[in-house]
Amino acid sequence: MGMERRLFQRFPLALNGSLFLCKAQGGERLSRPVNCQVVDLSKRGAGLIIRQIIVDNQHLFFGPLESDQLILHLTIDQQETEPPSITFAVRPLWFDRILFEDQQPFKMGIEFFEKIPEDDFRRLKKLTVR
Repeated sequence: MGMERRLFQRFPLALNGSLFLCKAQGGERLSRPVNCQVVDLSKRGAGLIIRQIIVDNQHLFFGPLESDQLILHLTIDQQETEPPSITFAVRPLWFDRILFEDQQPFKMGIEFFEKIPEDDFRRLKKLTVR
């Protein structure tokens, strides 16, 4: 088995979030939000676990890959003691089905469209699972 070659260190998390599709980066929503869990974070992207991949006749992975007009957004919910949730425009990189899990059957890797602000990254990194 080969060694993983990551550009940025990943930090394990267990944060609730949601994914939804929009038309262009700041355009209208095309799907309702789908709950997900952010399981790791780096300066470049995140790892997610989600229950469903098709929402409102839109595929959350293949839709944005096949069209420049579909942009995936990730909202990360913060803890009650933290400021309100944060939303990022993201692009899906990969996804896979988790065959042994009934409730959350998909794992997805995403990349941030723009560099995540350092304050947001530090705030999320503080919530790292130890």
